[in-house]
Amino acid sequence: MELCSVYDKCGGCNKLDIAYEDQLKEKEEHSLQIFKDKEVEIENYKGIKPSPELYHYRNKMEYTFGDEYKGGPLNLGMKGRKMKFNVYYTKDCKIADNDFNDILIYTREYFKELGFSHRNYRSHIGYLRHLSLRSGKNTGQLMVHLSTDITDENDKAVETWAEGLQKLQLDGKIVSIIHSKTDRKANVLQVDEMRVLYGNDYYIDKIDDLEFKIGPMSFFQTNTKGAEVLYNTALEYAEKAEKVFDLYSGTGTIASLLSKKAKKIYAVELVEEAVQAAKENAEKNGINNVEFHAGDVKEIVEKLPEPDYVVVDPPRVGLHKNVVKYLNNKKFDKIIYVSCNPTTLAENLRDMKKVYKVKELTFMDMFPHTRHLESVALLEKR
Repeated sequence: MELCSVYDKCGGCNKLDIAYEDQLKEKEEHSLQIFKDKEVEIENYKGIKPSPELYHYRNKMEYTFGDEYKGGPLNLGMKGRKMKFNVYYTKDCKIADNDFNDILIYTREYFKELGFSHRNYRSHIGYLRHLSLRSGKNTGQLMVHLSTDITDENDKAVETWAEGLQKLQLDGKIVSIIHSKTDRKANVLQVDEMRVLYGNDYYIDKIDDLEFKIGPMSFFQTNTKGAEVLYNTALEYAEKAEKVFDLYSGTGTIASLLSKKAKKIYAVELVEEAVQAAKENAEKNGINNVEFHAGDVKEIVEKLPEPDYVVVDPPRVGLHKNVVKYLNNKKFDKIIYVSCNPTTLAENLRDMKKVYKVKELTFMDMFPHTRHLESVALLEKR
């Protein structure tokens, strides 16, 4: 077990001091109990698959500028477990990509030396807001995204920071440095203005043999190696078919992988930016049998031809009740449900159990040293 210097304070993970085998057992027992409590029967439980990487597996981190205590010196890192306004210096994070630690150290020291202020989310003043770092685990490409207040007066200093970044000795290669600005009050990464300081406004990563173009705000699974296992687990249930739905399709990862199995795929996603990225990714990979739709899933599906089976990969809140109603009414032969939240998965399956049985269930640990867990469930019509 490897502990970082702020493990007892940082909110990034909470199981780093527990043997990995015990983490898996704890997650498995907790999640199975959720299904039992919701009265969801599982015909064939396939177990829990471990993450291929236990440390430094995250390809994305969003750090906050702040201080460890009120009035303290500038810090850059993760917010605390309990003290949400406190920021802890995660210079030796064990779950983040190794290059991220070096970039974080350089960035903190650079702006600290200049005496720059961080955003105070009580008074809503201060310049530095967030630092988002992303890496292509299968390509070695890195994206650095600095978020600040809306002012232009510090632009030259930020440009000098970007020049210094390019001189760092890293394992990966920086292909994108972005400076975004916002004056919004919320303590989350948001973009009102954006300029590219170096390279492109995207980076490339791969899942299996497919390449994906990923922008600064695009969704992409944060554990690339784990995602390969997760998606291949789901694809084991995806037989050849004429038409398939991919609902909550994001940037088109599952739809692109499904393109080898179905003649026509209808992918539906609410976020317009993600749909545009999905279209570009499909074109980049020479995929022409996926039709992407931007809009609310529960509304779009009513306008599409009926598929042979459905794949769903909803956000943590699970399937909307109207989508559950639609799936129940249609009585599809098969649904492949990819979930990032066992609780909402169990709730959805409870509400669908009169029509569908849970033929198989597999857990996938995408987030070692945290409480989170992914699942793949195969549903079949009763």
